[in-house]
This record gives sequence, C-alpha cells and structure tokens, in this order.
Amino acid sequence: ARPEVVVVRSSQLKEPQLDEASAGCEALRLVMRAGAGVDNIAVPRLTQQRVVVANAAGANALAVAELTMAHLLNLDRRLCDQVQSLRRGQWQRVEFAKGASGLYGRTLAVLGVGHIGREVIRRARAFGMSVRAWSRSFSEQDAGELGVQHCSTALEAADGAHALSVHLPLSPATAGLVGHELLQRLQPGALVVNMSRGGVVDEAALLAEIEARGLRAGLDVYAHEPGANDTEFQDEAIMSSSGVYGTHHTGARTDQAASAVEEAVVSAVVALLEGRPVPGQIA
Repeated sequence: ARPEVVVVRSSQLKEPQLDEASAGCEALRLVMRAGAGVDNIAVPRLTQQRVVVANAAGANALAVAELTMAHLLNLDRRLCDQVQSLRRGQWQRVEFAKGASGLYGRTLAVLGVGHIGREVIRRARAFGMSVRAWSRSFSEQDAGELGVQHCSTALEAADGAHALSVHLPLSPATAGLVGHELLQRLQPGALVVNMSRGGVVDEAALLAEIEARGLRAGLDVYAHEPGANDTEFQDEAIMSSSGVYGTHHTGARTDQAASAVEEAVVSAVVALLEGRPVPGQIA
C-alpha cells in the first residue's frame, strides 16, 4: 500500500521507520500528528521529501490544562496519599491537615504560553493565583491581555514562585531547561508540574531538589517512557520517590479531546484533498 496520508499519535515516525517503509512512502503527501508535539516525527526528512507535516495544536489544550490543575491540587492536598490511606482502613485527618498551603494567592510560574499554557493561566487565575509567564514568543502585550506578569527568561519566571507548570516543546533549546539552577529559584516546598515532554525537565536534578528542598512533583511525562505497546514502567528513581506523583501520559486523553483531535485530522485531510492550505501545517 502507498498511502497519501499517515496519521500518527504516539508511534514513532523517525528516520528508521521512514527508511524501513521507504517503498511505501512514494505517494505520501501528508503526515498528521493527532496531537500537538511532533518530536516523534522526522520533520526535516519529510520536508525534504515535500511531505506536509501538520498537527492538531490546541485540540487537546483543555484536557491538558485540566490535568495540570488536578496535579497542582493533588500536590498541595496530597489527594492520592489520602485515598491510599483510606483504602488501607486508616483515618489520618491530623496528618493530612498538615502542609497544605492552598493555591489562592500563590505565585505560579508558567513556562510555555501556547494553547495549553494559556488555558492553564486562565484556570490558575480563576483559583486566585498570581501568574508569571515566559515563552520565547510571549510579549508584554500578550501578558497584559492574559493578566499575568511577563518575564524575559525562564529563571525570572521561576524566581520565588510557589509553583511551576511546564508546557514547552522538546527541542535542543529546551532539553534540560528545568534543571538545578531553575529549580533552586523556586520556593522551598514548591509544586512542580510537567505536562510537556520528559526531556524538558532534568529528572535527576528534580529528584535531588525534592530530597533537598521538599519540592513535590506532578509528572505526566518522563524521560524514559514505556513504548506504545509496553505495560510496565521501569524507572526506579521516579517510582521510589515519595515526592513524585505520576500519571500515565494521559493529559490529552479525554473523550472531548479525542473528538476535537478527530475533527482537526479530518479538516487537515479535506483541505489537502481540496488543494487548500492545511490547518496546523508546521512544515
């Protein structure tokens, strides 16, 4: 089969996969990522072959923003720990009443102000949080429209913040961006949520700061994630840290998000077949 369109979710479509399927790619016109990030696609190679690459940016933004807020609330109130305790038949009201600061009036640093970052900002402000934001293309005017403080660097955004939410694409410029230096700018006991890509956060640095300064981390993505068909998570360092609360890279996985992504995919394919510009085209 020689498809004209390939739709990719979590599967890899990098150089090895393209080499292996080279004979079947001769008619390829569009590679559509059914999501936002395209780090699992060999974009430069496809561009050289005059294949359009597009994504469904924004289609899953609401779902990811909702899970971001769920992580922030869980980190502050230790909801997962409370559930596990209750299921063991324990009643630890006094224990779990300790250490919850509340989100109202706290400062949240948002790194990455794309579709998802903006939805997180709207929800954080509804909780009464003060927001500082940084992104390479984020302007003072953008900040004013969203009612947040514009920061010129990621370090500036993190400085003294009570919480950090990361929504950056993985690239050479962002790999390991959230490391020791940035994490040490946060308040002791700060909440750290990563909903972007595992490689954006230096996980060794994060685990060290959890141990040294009492940070708590809510992670939906990891540097070493299981493959698409694997069912075991084997990162012992992440698994053994009591300060890490992890979900299974499900930020974008709601029925509402699935419907929005499906609509984006159909719109892109129809536009291609009709000779119109493809919505979401990135290359």
